Amino acid sequence: MFTYLIDQLQLPERFTPSEKMFWQDSHISTYLLVAHLDPGHEGASRTANFIDQSVAFITQTAAQADTETIIDFGCGPGLYCERLAEAGYQVTGIDFSERSIQHAKASALEKGLNITYRYDNYLTATVDRQYDLATLIYCDYGALSPGDRKQLLRRIWNSLQKGGRLLFDVFTIAKYQQFIEGKDWMVHEGGFWSPQTHVKLTQNVKYDEDVSLEQTTIITNETVESYYIWHQYFAKTWVIQEIEDAGFTLIDVYNDVTGAPYQAGNETLALLVEKDG
Repeated sequence: MFTYLIDQLQLPERFTPSEKMFWQDSHISTYLLVAHLDPGHEGASRTANFIDQSVAFITQTAAQADTETIIDFGCGPGLYCERLAEAGYQVTGIDFSERSIQHAKASALEKGLNITYRYDNYLTATVDRQYDLATLIYCDYGALSPGDRKQLLRRIWNSLQKGGRLLFDVFTIAKYQQFIEGKDWMVHEGGFWSPQTHVKLTQNVKYDEDVSLEQTTIITNETVESYYIWHQYFAKTWVIQEIEDAGFTLIDVYNDVTGAPYQAGNETLALLVEKDG
């Protein structure tokens, strides 16, 4: 096991995926769902107040007068989907966390909301209709490698009607500059990462080209698991170039998905774009 542990602690190449996706783990996903649903906690999801402001911006500005259908890529437990459905839109949500999708379906049923939820990987999911508006929220875009970002933009482009819109957000270079590198370890008597007593080793590392890694390695009596959280940080001109290369036209840039006016130096920026052709 020692040799395997040493291998697990080596720094991976940029955007190497974890062998095991933590949001699909039966234990970890339970804790993630709790974090998603905490209205005052900004971790897995934004706070309830932020989401309310964001949905108001979507309905008043991002959506067009004739918008009827919306698809939310990476919908989690449906916090945006439910609010958008209550606003009168036909909503579809896609997410790769089975626990989140199960909760979202149960919640929609309980509230009498006609929302379509799909447990699927949005990088490979087939979207069999076209929508008026797509959302990709909480900086999911920057968790992807350059190749996966191109693939996702192509799928979103194909999922939209002509003139359909996409609203998404990213972390900026200002946030990369504030990222603190370091290593730490701690013993836990159960908790978020494992129900068993375990050692948690963490290392936060900056890579070149404005990429960071948060690596967590969990050691129990039986297993060693490493989880990677990658972030790509963007300059405004860079992310605009990526969306234009994918066939989108920029409508506007904001500080975030609440539509706050863009200011250089903010930790996030949001883009509202439109499908060409």
